[in-house]
Amino acid sequence: MRKIQQTTINSVVKYGQTKLPKSANTECPECGNTASFHLKFDYQINQTVFSTFSRCSVCKESILFVLIKTSTSEQGEEVELFVHQTSFTREPLGRLVGTARLPDDLERVYRSAVNVHNMKDWTATAVMANRVLESITRSFLADNELTQPLSKQLEALAKQVDLEEPIVRLGQLMGKGSNLHNLLCLENSTSEETANLIIDLLDSLIEYLYILPQKIVHLQKQIEE
Repeated sequence: MRKIQQTTINSVVKYGQTKLPKSANTECPECGNTASFHLKFDYQINQTVFSTFSRCSVCKESILFVLIKTSTSEQGEEVELFVHQTSFTREPLGRLVGTARLPDDLERVYRSAVNVHNMKDWTATAVMANRVLESITRSFLADNELTQPLSKQLEALAKQVDLEEPIVRLGQLMGKGSNLHNLLCLENSTSEETANLIIDLLDSLIEYLYILPQKIVHLQKQIEE
């Protein structure tokens, strides 16, 4: 079972002074994607454990959720939400394969981190994660910057990676007379292959601007909690 953090619960329904989760965003145990789940618990006042199934908004698999009353006070009953999660095997690099060229040493240590995670060696996973971060900074920073603590290296990384460049280049590609401009303005005919590429571009842009920043913040909060 994996506890669902309060920060990922989107809405609640009240039964007296008790607030029951009505919807939550969390990683699906089946597909591994962050998905939306609608929850409906059959509340009974004398019951302490509740369960319900909800379909993943991404893969549509039915997932078991468990709600437990943890304490009762004048302010009402405190509850905690859990999702049933059996261990699943992570695939190294996932969707990055074929879309990004990683330095050989970075790919190697990243695959090692995923492999030891799949072997359920949690301490080795943490050690390898540290090596992955070191390999990332080594790809961008100068030798004199690599002598600093890893925390300072990560801060310096922001000065070396131009995160604005993809958006600037997209704007340039949209200039009048460009192939992309002509396609979107219906001045050129669009094939199935090109339409697929356009949707891939939209997916990547949305992920880049909206999903990844929020996901990093969310993961940081979960680790701190």
